[in-house]
Amino acid sequence: LAWSYLSEKRRIPALILTAAAEADIVRVGRFRCAWFAHRDADGAVSHVEIRGPDYRGSLKGGTKTLFRFGRAGEGSYRLAVTEAPIDALSLAAIEGHRADTLYVATGGGIGPGTVSALQAAMRVIVGAPGACLVAATDADPAGDCYAERLSELAAEAGVAVERLRPIGVTDWNDILRGSAE
Repeated sequence: LAWSYLSEKRRIPALILTAAAEADIVRVGRFRCAWFAHRDADGAVSHVEIRGPDYRGSLKGGTKTLFRFGRAGEGSYRLAVTEAPIDALSLAAIEGHRADTLYVATGGGIGPGTVSALQAAMRVIVGAPGACLVAATDADPAGDCYAERLSELAAEAGVAVERLRPIGVTDWNDILRGSAE
């Protein structure tokens, strides 16, 4: 049921969902919900976000770091930061799941664990030609403030920054759904 929620209601392509499931970052949870894993630098699950047709929340007791989709490390020089895992997967679908990009989501917050994870991810790409943090946050005032904070972190790390806004809608999943709900 979580698969149908993500593929039918959220319109995330099967190719992206299959890749996310194979990477063990999206699992089927209770009540038609999808569980999105935040992982620490060692790959251990540190937090789980839950999204479904009638529920939005998190498992208790975790520490937000980053939901990560795509390649990190050699050959990857682009870090695309969204607010929610569904938007990270949506942006990956829109961009054709670029091999040079690690798509991440912060879970809508930017606490100490998230800042540390972003700093570590930027340290991996900082020396690469064309290294860039893409602030792909929502197209609203809160998203703009969030993009500013990401720009500050990128400047501190010595990484170029690009602001990428969904046009005509609020977030990246709106594009896949063809609406501005």
